[in-house]
Amino acid sequence: MLRRFSVLLLILLTNSILFNSCKKDKAKTDVIIEYPIALPDLMEIDTLNVDSMVERETFDFPTTLEGELAKNNTTKAKIKSAQLVFMRLQVMDYAYADSTKYSNLRDIAELELDIKKEGIGQALIARKSIPDVYVKAVNLDLENVDLKDYLKADNFRMAVRYKKRRPMPNDMPYVISIKFRIVADPL
Repeated sequence: MLRRFSVLLLILLTNSILFNSCKKDKAKTDVIIEYPIALPDLMEIDTLNVDSMVERETFDFPTTLEGELAKNNTTKAKIKSAQLVFMRLQVMDYAYADSTKYSNLRDIAELELDIKKEGIGQALIARKSIPDVYVKAVNLDLENVDLKDYLKADNFRMAVRYKKRRPMPNDMPYVISIKFRIVADPL
């Protein structure tokens, strides 16, 4: 009888410890979200200035995170950090009949992208030196910048700076593909 009681007590204590430790760990756990978005835009290219940095701004891009955050039991207000883990610029070739000549990045020598929001400021987030070969897409080299304030806002812009090797077409449709790693507290 004493042996049966000891085994029962051991099982109850083990279950209690396991239940409590799981409960505590769950309370400490951060919500980590890999959030990919695609940002299509049309860049007006300066056709004259070669070998000088030219800056263009994008349209406002909405930060539509609410659904993804809600699925993960958190909100924008609970975001602790947001880092870029991937960024790619890809030229679209639907705008030109001769897409082999115009729909590539070889005419751009250097490219820099900033994130920008009134009231928050502007920060360099990515850059790339582009080789003088036919290339439709480049993965950009990322800066180590915390972007949580930009993702907590309703929208943000990108400032694109580029230096050309040679004259280019007047406009260039492109898509920026981004993946953020967001860390947030649970509700």
